[in-house]
Amino acid sequence: MEPEQIKIGASSYNVFTGVLTSGDGHSVALRPQTAAVLRELLAHRGDVLSREDIMSRVWPTTTVTEDSVTQCIREIRASLGEEGHRLLKTFPKRGYMLEPSGIEIAADKKQGGGRRWTQLAVFIGLAALAAVASVLLWPRTAYQDERPVIVVSPFLDLYDSEKWSRIGNGLANELSAALARNDWLDVRLAAIYDANASRDAYMLNGTISAAPETLRLTARLTEGTEGRIVWSEVWEGPVNEVFAMQADLLVKVEATIAPAWTGVVARDTLGKLDAFPGTLGAFDLYLLAIEQKHLFTPEGLARSQTLLEQALAFDPEYARAWTALAVVHLLQMEGARTVESFADHLLRRITATENAYRLSPNDPETLVQVTFLMGRAGNHAAAEAALRKAAELGHNNPDILAQAAWGGARRVSVGEDAVQWALRAYELNPAPPPWYNAALATAAFYAEDYEMAAGAYAKAPPVTEVLYRHAATMAALGDMASAARLLERANAHLPEGMTIAKLEAADGATYPPYVSRLTALLDKIDSIH
Repeated sequence: MEPEQIKIGASSYNVFTGVLTSGDGHSVALRPQTAAVLRELLAHRGDVLSREDIMSRVWPTTTVTEDSVTQCIREIRASLGEEGHRLLKTFPKRGYMLEPSGIEIAADKKQGGGRRWTQLAVFIGLAALAAVASVLLWPRTAYQDERPVIVVSPFLDLYDSEKWSRIGNGLANELSAALARNDWLDVRLAAIYDANASRDAYMLNGTISAAPETLRLTARLTEGTEGRIVWSEVWEGPVNEVFAMQADLLVKVEATIAPAWTGVVARDTLGKLDAFPGTLGAFDLYLLAIEQKHLFTPEGLARSQTLLEQALAFDPEYARAWTALAVVHLLQMEGARTVESFADHLLRRITATENAYRLSPNDPETLVQVTFLMGRAGNHAAAEAALRKAAELGHNNPDILAQAAWGGARRVSVGEDAVQWALRAYELNPAPPPWYNAALATAAFYAEDYEMAAGAYAKAPPVTEVLYRHAATMAALGDMASAARLLERANAHLPEGMTIAKLEAADGATYPPYVSRLTALLDKIDSIH
């Protein structure tokens, strides 16, 4: 075996080709980024490398988030099989370490041990330099499991002019950068993409047609080698408004593709899972869990919990699954039939939120959920900062904005801003799911726009918190009969021995002045009925 071959547990890794071969002979060509991370871990075997260390060494000239490191760690572990978590260890709040006892260098037996390790350092150093270039220049091989691949091509100028061809290339670069912020997507530029790497990749392309007075932009998302059209749209306008049209196209494409709950890629992937029930990975299980969660029924929530727990069994560091699990336990808290069940879901929600925040502290979905922990601790200023950061990071993602409006608006005093987040979610997603109504209603309620809140609550899923805030809304509007009926329905959803006041206190995250306002409105209903 050549010196560049390194044994990692039962697997063999070629430093130069980036191919990891398992003990049973199955080979995986790691993505250049993932290979570069593995090389750094090998070069510093036995040492704990922080995410910051890895980011500065693997992406020295590129700005990436910690999620990029998490994804590479996940892929390395998956490629190592059952030994993945034993060989590549996580040290919470510190980083990652490759277990040195599992590593063996295959080299000429006449060489001394020191010579072999020195040679390894040289090999890894040279390979690491090549890896930095490969991140930007080499074709990327599709990872065998999990994330959908999106290949972004330059927008084709139908008249082949230098000006519009340049704009078409710029559009592709901006779109790929915007979509790459979403850790669940594997985004690639067509110029450095190996067409044989993933035959199921999504292709995002478009055209530019410029006449003397008018400009026409088209965008289209297709899937697979047969080019099945998943989504398409056309923009037309005066040629002197090209930058406004370009900005609108960027927003629309990101808002249509990026959401992991309601985006076209997520929905299309979900629609294909029934055809391959025996090959579900963590991402597939996550998608199925989200679908069940949004049924907002006890049975759907129970199935969602099971699917998310299965996804986390595949990958305990799947931050997005932890975040979704926290939301599922929140909804199950409200539907619990006993105080004991309520308390159990509360503790599980806290644990899931803590895990998500530990693994991905800058993910906007995680930031929305961590406002719950900050609110419980009474740190509403930190909660507001986290919520506003989530809304800023997800400003073109309707799912994120709706989550911020629903989940965060009651925990911090953001007032009208939360209403604007919810309204922008509607603007970005012309076919919004019913739970967007709960987001708008909650934001409007705490902004004291009771007319808007009443209209949105009437169309929202009838979960417990929606019912009793809807009741309070109707009381604020003076419709006490409707308020009483809604409050009766809300009380019927509560666990035996639990009251709304106790539920709010047990949650502990609501902004105190908001608790007082809600309590006063509910007391008003009780005093009349």
